[in-house]
Formats: sequence, structure tokens, C-alpha cells
Amino acid sequence: MITIKEALHQGTQAIKMQQVSQTPLLDASLLLSKTTALSRELLYSRSDMVLTTELLNRFKGLIQSRCSGQPIAYLTGEREFYGRTFVVSPAVLIPRMDTETLIEAALAKLPSHVPTNVLDLCTGSGCIGITIAAERPLATVTLSDISNEALEIAQLNAQRIVKTRVNVCQSDLFSALQNQKFSMIVTNPPYLSEHWYDQTERQVKAEPALALLGGDHDGLAIIRKVIEQAPCYLEDQGRLFLECDYRQHDAVAQLLKTRGFSAIEGHEDLSSLRRVVSGVYTCMKN
Repeated sequence: MITIKEALHQGTQAIKMQQVSQTPLLDASLLLSKTTALSRELLYSRSDMVLTTELLNRFKGLIQSRCSGQPIAYLTGEREFYGRTFVVSPAVLIPRMDTETLIEAALAKLPSHVPTNVLDLCTGSGCIGITIAAERPLATVTLSDISNEALEIAQLNAQRIVKTRVNVCQSDLFSALQNQKFSMIVTNPPYLSEHWYDQTERQVKAEPALALLGGDHDGLAIIRKVIEQAPCYLEDQGRLFLECDYRQHDAVAQLLKTRGFSAIEGHEDLSSLRRVVSGVYTCMKN
């Protein structure tokens, strides 16, 4: 018979030995919490409780998956983002704190008292667009992605967090959004080059490559398409916000300038790295 305390210790040691996480105790406690349906606080207050064989085997299976490099968010089925809990699965990119920079930058330019029309392109889990919808109740938000599996997760998150105040659209970039205009487009598109992708940790490679690899030698193939096509879908003085690698910032800013965007800005993350680039598009008048 093994108690919660003993199981937690064994799980922590197993994760530590495989060196797949810098927080082995946190990971083990999250997985044990998932297994037992007890909060992490209750795990410690009930540390002498004996686990059933069924629960112990389930926990061991999760620990084994974590040791093999499976991301903790896929094993728990959720991830915190901007103060809310989002459902995730291997069909979507795991929301990252760095992407909150995109949220902050967009919200700073999105009035709370005026109705707006926002597109979250390459939405994945929907964490960006749904957060904007939650923070700006007057905004109409469209979640778009090429992956139907990702859109199922986005739809689930939308129903849980903002009910039905978002639209969901399966689209290869703008292909299914013809004749629609938005006051703001936000996107965290795939932007890793093959070289950068090869250097990522194995748990990153467990995430969908479709959401990571940006194409071309510099990872900017998809971003180039977004910048080239976006003006056709922006209202006059509409804004485009793109997340990218900080090493791509200057190139993305130049692409925006070449396409005719103005008021181009770089937005820094918590590490003072410019991870988001934005610009304003002025439509030509007849």
C-alpha cells in the first residue's frame, strides 16, 4: 500500500531522474491531483491517505508519460492563461506566458466602450481571441484555424469561458473569410525555422508541428502571407498584431512597412524581448 505522500515522492524522483522538467515536484503534484481529483492543497493535508491500486496505476501511467517527454499540460488537459483555465490537447499549441504580451498590446489599443470586430488568426486553443472577448465584452471575435481538431478545442473553450460570443471558422489563413473586415487582427502564427525547431526540447516537439514551423529558411513564410493579405481584411485604420521570435522582430517590422503599414511598434515580453509587432493600415480612398 502506498500513501499520497509516498506516491508524490516516487513520482517526483522519477521525473527528476529523466530531467524532463525543472519543476519535478510541481509536475508530480499536478498529475497526482489529476489522478485523485483532489486539489494540490488537499494532497498535502491528506498525505497519509492510501491510494487504491487503480489510482496508483493511473498515476504511474501519467508519470511514465511525463518522463517520456509528454508536456504536463497535455497530461492534465488544461493550462492557465491570463488568469483563466483553458482546455488543451495534442491538437493545439500549449498557451504560453509570452503570448500574454500579445494580449496586453492588443487590449491597450482596443477600446472597452466601443463595439469592435476582432479576428484571431491561427487561433489554436482560442486562448488569444477568447481572452480578448472576455476582457472586451463589446467585441465580436472570430476564431480561425486551418485545423478542425484545433477548432473543436477552441469551441469548447469559448463555450466554457464566454458562452457563445465568438464565431468559429475553419480557414487556411484568410481563404474562408472573404468579404469580411476587422478592426483588429491578432495572430500567433507558426514562425519557427527548421533549424530552431530542431533545437527545441523534446516536449516542444510533442506539440503540433503545424502550429510551430513557419516555413522558408527564416521561419517567416506564413507571416509573409499574413502581412501581404491582411490589408484586404482590415477596416480603415485597422491594426494587425503578430507574435514572432525576438530575432525576427526587425524583419517583421520591415515587412509591415513595405506592405504599407504605419505606426509600427515592437512590444516587449517580461524578459524585455520584442516578441510582438503591430502596425496600422490606412485604406486607400477613391
